[in-house]
Amino acid sequence: PFVSPDLTSEEGILYGVNMHNNSLVIFDRFSLENANSVIFAKSGGGKSYATKLEILRSLMMGINVIVVDPENEYQNLANAIGGSFFKISLTSPNHVNPFDIPIIPEGEEPADVFKSHVLNLTGLLKLMLGEITPEEDSMLDRVITETYASRDITAENFGNIKDLKPPLLEDLQTILKNTEGGRGLATRLDKFAHGSYAGFLNAPTNIDIKNRLIVFSIRDLEEELRPIAMYIVLNFVWNLVRSELRRRILVIDEAW
Repeated sequence: PFVSPDLTSEEGILYGVNMHNNSLVIFDRFSLENANSVIFAKSGGGKSYATKLEILRSLMMGINVIVVDPENEYQNLANAIGGSFFKISLTSPNHVNPFDIPIIPEGEEPADVFKSHVLNLTGLLKLMLGEITPEEDSMLDRVITETYASRDITAENFGNIKDLKPPLLEDLQTILKNTEGGRGLATRLDKFAHGSYAGFLNAPTNIDIKNRLIVFSIRDLEEELRPIAMYIVLNFVWNLVRSELRRRILVIDEAW
């Protein structure tokens, strides 16, 4: 920015007006060495407004946008332009099943994607269960694989699955109950599978992942569930990003 009085490149989106010479500030973040950015300003300074403008203008340029929204600030924007707004809470009608089968990225081995997915699920279950022993950790890895096998989904046929439905948390809990040494873990998972948290975690995914603007609202999420919800949402986002290489912006509002 100190090389020239102008902040204009040949392509990109409009960010504002240069107050020194009234020229337009235009740049393409994806043309830079690093496309990441952070927005700082005092309270009421227009951070969210500027971000929403960038989202709108990016969508016009064919860029997909995903938003993690802790204050429901992006709901009106999503509704206005036909985006998908997903409220993550205990009473929400929107669900993301953590056992969903990830899209296999081009050039990757299905068996490797399956093993990576099992590791991600093990990490999620550790968050839900709290302290676990190394023996219980090993058991979780085995039980997750068995849960998929109960739906005829294995590492060997992972690349050829079309009409098979993914399992739910309650399926894993049932297998845990019938595994030697697993009854205690199954009992600790009960509130997530059948108790007060069941509506959040134990249901098939019913959101449209093909929308070009996706907003995840976590404002009404209980404090205890927040780390679990963020793990699920970010894993969902990561699988989406890996499935197809294209220009995307992930906006994390109130990132602090």
